Amino acid sequence: MNLRPAFAVTPGKPFDGQEINVLSVQASQFAAHERHSKTFTELTGIKVNYIYVPFVALRERLTAEMVGGSADFDIVTAMDVWIPPLTDSYLQPIDDLVSARGIDMADYPEPFMNAARFPGGIYGLPVRCHVQLLWYRKDLFEKAGLQPPETWEEVGTSGKAIQDQNSDVAGITIPYGQKDGQNLMVWYNFLWGAGGDLLDKDLKPVFASEAGYRATDDFTSYILKDRIVPAGAASFNEADSTTNFFQGKAAMLPVWWHVYNRLALPDTQVKREQVGFKVLPHYEGKGATTYTNAWIYGINKATKNRDAAMEFMQYICGADVEREILLNPNEHDVVCVHWQNLRDPEVNARFDGMHAIAAKALETTTNSIPNIPQFLGIVDVLSAAVSEVATGAKEIKPALDEAQQQAERIMRRG
Repeated sequence: MNLRPAFAVTPGKPFDGQEINVLSVQASQFAAHERHSKTFTELTGIKVNYIYVPFVALRERLTAEMVGGSADFDIVTAMDVWIPPLTDSYLQPIDDLVSARGIDMADYPEPFMNAARFPGGIYGLPVRCHVQLLWYRKDLFEKAGLQPPETWEEVGTSGKAIQDQNSDVAGITIPYGQKDGQNLMVWYNFLWGAGGDLLDKDLKPVFASEAGYRATDDFTSYILKDRIVPAGAASFNEADSTTNFFQGKAAMLPVWWHVYNRLALPDTQVKREQVGFKVLPHYEGKGATTYTNAWIYGINKATKNRDAAMEFMQYICGADVEREILLNPNEHDVVCVHWQNLRDPEVNARFDGMHAIAAKALETTTNSIPNIPQFLGIVDVLSAAVSEVATGAKEIKPALDEAQQQAERIMRRG
């Protein structure tokens, strides 16, 4: 493996004989990292042990490790919304290590870095970050003589035209269900595209605004006005919507890029050549956005192997290791967090140009979710409000106004 200098291991094996433990969520990418750790051990003499926890249990496990002041794990994986409380007493800033090792942090898109950067410093390296794309049925759009939509308004007109032509196909499938805030994952893009935001610079909730009302009206128009979503969509989560699309029951789906692998699964009813993807639609005159879901590798404050842990993080998070995984025919994970790999011709040739499309969305994305501990509570009240609108239980303005009042109370409690 030819590693570029920025990601080379330290010469002379200065940490030979040390052992580090990694707490990781179960995912094919981290299984690939574990396989690469064998080469890392040969190069450095550092033994790496991976301990896997299912996604549904990882947040609780991280909390238990933090509360107990445990030193069992040197490195942990953590999702963006879980990280803020961990920076208080569990994760440590690594700015000095990043600087000393000359790691080029500019190679990470800013939306990914937002998960790692806090007032106290950089608390990890981005490792598993997801970009949203609009997936669409190329064959159905060609049949209707339509181009894939550029704006959210065109989603409604295109979806209706295709649905009218195909009685067994919904125009679009969207997760409108509130479980775990999944209905907000697409809604955020409407809010940002309409010129709104979640909090202002003083961390005051501001989503109950003219932009917020418009965004919510447009987001719920597909289910309440155009009626171009599948039956039961009001309770759909991300998995429901994704399955619906890949079973051939919907013409469009805004969702993460990692569903690319669904095209190879035996239960998929649509063929690869029938499916296209593009940046998410946007508002007229605005650039495309993508809400990103970002994970980091972070170092435990209690570790006794800080330098060895950073040696591994630098290696495994390096652009060259990432590129090797992306191009390895035996690997199937699409995750990519480095600009150079997002724009790499060979990477894009393997995945039908998906990474270059994702890069385009990242270039014009300036908003992200707030990196504050209170945000999880705000997600709960906001997702409930959007769900109430989508089901017709409440009008937009009172639903968002009440949610904002609750969010303000959450922020005051700290």
